[in-house]
Amino acid sequence: ENINKDITELTEEIVKEFYKEVEDIGNNGHGAVYVDYDIVTNTDKWFTLKLTVTSVRGSGSVYFKYYHIDRSTGKNVYLADIFETSDYSTIITENIKEQMRQQMKSNSDLTYWVDSEDLGFDFAAVSDSHNFYFDENGNLVIPFDKYEVAPGYMGHPEFTINKNEIKKIMKDKYTNIFK
Repeated sequence: ENINKDITELTEEIVKEFYKEVEDIGNNGHGAVYVDYDIVTNTDKWFTLKLTVTSVRGSGSVYFKYYHIDRSTGKNVYLADIFETSDYSTIITENIKEQMRQQMKSNSDLTYWVDSEDLGFDFAAVSDSHNFYFDENGNLVIPFDKYEVAPGYMGHPEFTINKNEIKKIMKDKYTNIFK
């Protein structure tokens, strides 16, 4: 019910903003907004829904929002909820930064905002409510929106954290959601 309510409110806000912009520009432009969903995980223990919001007005933007339900409790779950300790953010962030460094080292066409003080900003850390999902192998995947950690040409980067690297800091019930 909470997820349905949140999706309804989000969709209504998106539509409201779209129609306000249509009213503001009148017949001087074209635009569209599209909201869709995918079921990422649907097991006896876990449910993940991915909401995709696409907005087109001269240029386009896409962003994602993930919703998770622990089926044993029926409650919504956020990134911070799956870990035993609060230092999970530092561990995950450092893992992601190392992946960024390795990818840039392997391919000079890739750019992430890490160790980039000359740009005036740097990827700081994942938050307690950051988007995430588990892949089919039970690894934690941290997706980012376009421009969040890299220039626009990099799209929507995702980083996979091997479950064995974080298992010791995860709550036991979330280490094997696919069994």
